[in-house]
Formats: sequence, C-alpha cells, structure tokens
Amino acid sequence: MFARTLFDPEHDAWRAEVAAFLSAEITPHHDAWVAARKTPRAAWAQAGAAGLLARALPPAYGGAGRDFRDSAIIIEELARHRVHGLFTCLQSDIVAPFILRLGTEAQKMRLLPGIAQGEVLAALALTEPQGGSALSTMTTTARSSGDSLVLNGCKTHISNGSVADVVIVAAKSERGSIGDQPGLSLILVETERPGVHQEAIEKTGMAALDTGQITLTDCVVPRSNVLGGEGMGFVYLMSFLGVERLVLAIYAQACSERLLQDLIRDCDARHTPNGSVLDHQNPRFSLAELYSDCAVNRSFIDQCIPLVQEGRFDPKQACIAKLRTTATLKKLAALGVQLRGAGGISGETGARASQDLLDASVQSIWGGTSEILLDLIGRSMASGL
Repeated sequence: MFARTLFDPEHDAWRAEVAAFLSAEITPHHDAWVAARKTPRAAWAQAGAAGLLARALPPAYGGAGRDFRDSAIIIEELARHRVHGLFTCLQSDIVAPFILRLGTEAQKMRLLPGIAQGEVLAALALTEPQGGSALSTMTTTARSSGDSLVLNGCKTHISNGSVADVVIVAAKSERGSIGDQPGLSLILVETERPGVHQEAIEKTGMAALDTGQITLTDCVVPRSNVLGGEGMGFVYLMSFLGVERLVLAIYAQACSERLLQDLIRDCDARHTPNGSVLDHQNPRFSLAELYSDCAVNRSFIDQCIPLVQEGRFDPKQACIAKLRTTATLKKLAALGVQLRGAGGISGETGARASQDLLDASVQSIWGGTSEILLDLIGRSMASGL
C-alpha cells in the first residue's frame, strides 16, 4: 500500500514464502480455531518446521541467524492473513530474546532449540489481577529457601498462559530494589512443576490466541532458573518491553493496512442512489484521514525496525508506535462497521467487521494499555528535551 525501502530482494522472497505457508497451512483452518477457542499445538510445530519461529536466534540454538526484518515480515503477514491464533512473535521476538540475552548456556541449550522448533511453548507472565502490568504493584513473590526459590502469586491474561510449557515469571525479590521500584527477578518456571495451575480465559477478541491465568502456590524452583541476576528484573524489563511494544505496533499497522484496503474496496462496490460510497465527500474525507494516519505510522515504524538490529532502539519510540497504530486501527475498525451500513452488522461481512472491531480493541490493551503508554511518554518528555 505504501512505498518502502526497508527490504531487499531476499526479504521479498522470504515474504512470499511466509505468505504461501500461511495461505496453505494456516488460514484454511483459522476460523475453526476461532470457533474452538484454541490453536492446536501441531500448528506451532508446522511453523517451526517452516522456519517461522525464533528466526533471529543463532543456528547453534535452532534459529536461522537472520535480522529483525525477517521477523517483521512474519508479523506483517500474520496480520494481513488475519491470523492471531498462531502468534509466532510471542515465541520469537518476546520470549526468546530474554533467554538468549540473559540466560546461561545451560538454559539456552535446554530451551531455545525447542522454542525454535515449536515443540516448547513459552510465555511471559507480568500482568496481575490487581494491577495489570504495573511493575510497582506486583505482588507475586519469590522467597529464598536454600538453593531454591518458592513462588506464590497469580498472573492473569497471559498469552499462551494455559498451554505454555515454560513461563518467564516476574516476581518480587528479596534483593535488588531500585529507588521506589521493588527488586524483581525473572524466573523460568516449567509448568509441570507442583504448585503451578494453568487455566484458559474466555474472551471475545482474538479468540484463537490462548490467554490464560497462572496461579503459583508454594511452587519450588531451583535458583539456577533465574534469568540474569536476582533482583535485576526491573532493569531487564525496561530494556526488553520496548521491542515487545514495537512488535505489537508492527502487527497493528499491518492490520490497519489490510482493513483500509478492504474497506476502500467495499465502499467502491457499495452503491447508493448517487453513486458508490466513495462518490460521497464525507466518507472520502474519513478514509483520507485514516489513509494519512496509516502513511505516517508506516514511515515511523519503518524507521524503528532497523534500530532494533543496531541496538539503538528507544523504548519511548515503541510506546509512540503502539499508541498511534492501535488508535488508528480502532478508528478504522469502527468506520468499517459504519460505512458498510447494514452490511457492517449482518451476514458474513458484518460478522467480519464486528470481529475486526473486537480484535482491534484487544490490541489497544495488550502490551500496555493506551493510557499506560501515554503516561510513560509523558513522564519521559522532560528527560528527552
């Protein structure tokens, strides 16, 4: 939809390969996954075999050693094919980097090849019932007990939460407080351990993407399961969450472009006594405004993507990217219902338009709500002058 200079011919070939895999192996089944409220584990293994998981990992750990642009292409194609049940970037670009950068060699060899192959499903557990993803209100604890840690607490609305084999759990530590922030540790918890209870959460948006609650009751894990240093979790999260939010912004931007293309096509095909919907000035103005928003967002995101690979990425940029793209997506999804008239609320088209609106609403919540992002941007402004 927009001219881009970010990718080379090798990336274009990779995009075609990803699109072909999704069209042949995933999209024919995705509606059934939505209806069943779950994605089969076999689909993750298929994605791993096709090279769609943890592609940026070094070959020694099961990856292809590629740069972040390959990951961006996968994320964009998932959005364009309206696939959310197989949210590969959760494994590849959110969980795997924590283990790669913070893990010991033993931790990396034990987990990363399985994550890359889709044989080990992983999750990141931050959000809690009483405080969302606010780190300062976290109540999950990791109490020392000799060479072990005893975990107690509840994590909720965790992507892959009820199906994950291993979860990175953020918990209050007895060490490492920083100013008014509690010391936090990031701990690898195998979900087969005693004291771990997983359950799925029913939701209306992105229904095929597993979302779960994880309760930890006197769950004992060896101290060797800590990622990085004990009590250093807050520092690590401030570094890693920026990339997570950029990943979600890339997905939201590609969703916006797909919805905009579909809506323009449907408006052009929908006739009124005075021509198509596009022959009317008000719909044209509304679409032009959102087209402009998409164009600006696309330019901003394409500036951010290379910075990840160069290690110069600013977490504030990720907040801006996610805030803008998800706001544009919600406006587009709402307009998609309105401009289709009765077709926006009935029949197959109405079901799709209504689901797009629900799915868009999820995207302004996960990875930090829009309100949290605004607050983070606002707090950072003085230091950024």
